Amino acid sequence: MILPGRAHLGHILHYVGKPLIWLLAWDIAVTAFWYLVDPVWLEFPALPVTLLGSAVAVYLSFRNTTAYARWWEARTLWGAMVNTSRTLARDALTLLSDRDAATAIIHRHIAYVHALRLHLRRQAPWDELAGRLSADEVERLRSVANVPNAIHTRTAATVSAARPDPILLATFARTMSDISNAQGGMERIKNTPLPQQYSAYPAIFTHGFCLLLPLGLVETLGLYTPLGSTVAGFLFLALLQIGNDMQNPFENREDDVPLTTLTRGIEIDLRDTLGETHGLQPVQPVDGILW
Repeated sequence: MILPGRAHLGHILHYVGKPLIWLLAWDIAVTAFWYLVDPVWLEFPALPVTLLGSAVAVYLSFRNTTAYARWWEARTLWGAMVNTSRTLARDALTLLSDRDAATAIIHRHIAYVHALRLHLRRQAPWDELAGRLSADEVERLRSVANVPNAIHTRTAATVSAARPDPILLATFARTMSDISNAQGGMERIKNTPLPQQYSAYPAIFTHGFCLLLPLGLVETLGLYTPLGSTVAGFLFLALLQIGNDMQNPFENREDDVPLTTLTRGIEIDLRDTLGETHGLQPVQPVDGILW
């Protein structure tokens, strides 16, 4: 996640640099062709370009609103995961008489959130789990498709083995269900891409508009066409890229939900709840980016 206050010219140009360079080259080529050849047939009415630009802007706005909704839901689900993790740790320590069982449940949940982070990022969890779960369990987990779900299921079995009374067991069951529901929501976002109309079509329409833009401006702007067309095209290309970055919030990119930061925060909270001396520190931003 890019932190606020990091916008500067170099970052902005890098954001859409490659397509912007191609657009500038196309604008210069159209302008040079106009002055060198003076083709009457190249005259392109400005009104259709204006209307097309308005339509593309509205379309991109709808797509970006949908993309941001996915990003915000992902962040909301992880906020729920933070809260339910604290609840699970508190209930384990205060409602269970077996301190060893409570400690095991909390340690297992720490392994679970790290496994969930790597599961969403399509990364192997084995190095992360090696020091958190027994070697036998890690070996068994290699044969399952959904590692965090398998860890969570066995954590529920650990709760049941502690033999809390039925009322307390129902309390734990609600918390465990909330955790499962949050994971299911994250997996839904991860495994359900935006429809083709919202993923591929915006790129086609935006690039097509940028190609037509200098044709509609060159007669009016003349030598200033590369400047005007490139600046206007940059706005549309930036809108396109913003939507592309926001629509998949679990890809381990700089615009994603900061899963590493969130899981580290959960681990610190839970180890502090246990009273452990762990030496862990919150994840610090790197070049203005939280991972």
